[in-house]
Amino acid sequence: MPEAFSGSFRDFLTTKTDARFTDWLAARAEPHWSAATGHAFTRAIGDGTMPDDAYARYLIEDYTFITDLASTLGYLVAKAPSMRSKARLSGFLALLTSEENDYFLRSFEALGVSPSVYETAAQGPVTRAFADLLLTSSGKGTYAEGLACLLCAEWSYLTWGLREAQKPRPQHFYLAEWIDLHAVQGFESFVNWIREEMDAVGGALGAGEQEHLAEIFTRMSILETAFFDAAWTGEATLPADLAARS
Repeated sequence: MPEAFSGSFRDFLTTKTDARFTDWLAARAEPHWSAATGHAFTRAIGDGTMPDDAYARYLIEDYTFITDLASTLGYLVAKAPSMRSKARLSGFLALLTSEENDYFLRSFEALGVSPSVYETAAQGPVTRAFADLLLTSSGKGTYAEGLACLLCAEWSYLTWGLREAQKPRPQHFYLAEWIDLHAVQGFESFVNWIREEMDAVGGALGAGEQEHLAEIFTRMSILETAFFDAAWTGEATLPADLAARS
């Protein structure tokens, strides 16, 4: 677990000679960042103990979210400051709408989830709050705000994906492939690029704007944890502190 840090990025720089802005965001989000990346749900994917009903709940909610994530990427492509940044984001958008969509359809079939269920499913309260934060930050907010949301969403998956990839793959293809999708070199390269982009953009901002990004990243970490909780337990409950601000 990364060591929690409550101070400013400027203070963080005095504690580590090689400190990165993204490391500070993760440290500021503790213990929620570690709760998301180390969640029992993610470990059950890797060791093959995932109950079918829990994974079906998870995939249905995640499928309702894909369109919102695609929209988020579209907003960020429009706001990205350079053609290089636009190219990296648009490349991931193309992958999201092709390979991942195919994975969902094959997995639903294997789990016995009919199209009439996943095509008409409404987002639960956690997924809706998660999507709202992404869309509001990327659509109405700044490039940095949207990037902070995307960073948390993708970096958290890379973190647990790389960890579970160290184990023998589970028998069910939908578990094994989900690990591989988030541990493959191309995805790792993209997440590393987001970190570099966030380091550059966030590190150049004023203290007040940096603090706001830390709040967004922490909120995203809380929602990531709640998303896994909802799938794992079947109880889709928005965390009390977030519900109060919704």
